[in-house]
Amino acid sequence: MKLSLGDKLAIWFIKRVNSNPERKDKVVKKMKFHYMLATRFLRHRVKKGYIKTIENADICPIEIYKQKNSTSKKVIYIVHGGGFIMGLINTYRNLVYPFSKATNDAIIALTDYRTAPKHQYPSAHDDVMSGYKYLLSIGYSPKDIIFFGDSSGGNLILSTLLKLKDEGAEMPKGAVVMSPWADLMASGKSYKDNYNKDAIFGRKHTKKSVSDEIKMERILASGLFSYANDADKSNKYLSPVYGEYDNMPPMLMIVGDSEMLLDDTLTIVKKIEDSGGEVELHIGQGMFHGYPLFYNVSKQAKIAFEKVLKFIKKHTE
Repeated sequence: MKLSLGDKLAIWFIKRVNSNPERKDKVVKKMKFHYMLATRFLRHRVKKGYIKTIENADICPIEIYKQKNSTSKKVIYIVHGGGFIMGLINTYRNLVYPFSKATNDAIIALTDYRTAPKHQYPSAHDDVMSGYKYLLSIGYSPKDIIFFGDSSGGNLILSTLLKLKDEGAEMPKGAVVMSPWADLMASGKSYKDNYNKDAIFGRKHTKKSVSDEIKMERILASGLFSYANDADKSNKYLSPVYGEYDNMPPMLMIVGDSEMLLDDTLTIVKKIEDSGGEVELHIGQGMFHGYPLFYNVSKQAKIAFEKVLKFIKKHTE
């Protein structure tokens, strides 16, 4: 698909603000600085007609949004991205309104899990699991809950699904997973093949003659791996690409074909298909990590985001 002007603008913007993943200390500092700016100066205003409450605060805060007169029992459980380093920001709060509109006023719940480098594995995984169990404890049914997340949030959704399966617990109705960072071993071929293409994690100025060994050394030295610390990166609850995906709920998985993380998604999709599960895959041509969140700018992002809305509408009817 030919890139639209909006697609090109979104890619240009991403390249301008991205962090160099090979500068460990600067990655964390820059992402934390962006988070500080986003939370301090870009405060989210709850739209008229909606009520916001903060619940489960003693364990892991969950922001719950609902329309004032809504009687819906459907829930969209949002797990934000940010490399396990950034907390909940307004990019995800702004999803409340299109999700609510698409699902006949479903409740939207956003978890604000603990972040690295202060809090390392399994803190975020435990928080997301506790958030799901909290929703069940206040009366929502698994068959009425849809998971949504991207990047590290996609990782946490997948690891939560694997944990629920292992515990024999009831699964949510479905899951939307965008650009999941699901392999902290960085074993996929795309980590090397897209090293010079990836607008966020790649190095476009690096000579293509750089060996794969050097690429991997640089990738694995990134501060983005601070969440894993010394844990076994092949643990399926840390790197859910190593899990088995039988008996999973229906999923929509979205990824850009220029991402270093492309193979994380493709591997999981194949596992779901091989197990006879239901999964829809959408790949953005020439697009970057988490691109559907740019649906107000990019044509391809809008197409992908409409697929998200269609999926959650279908599974909340």
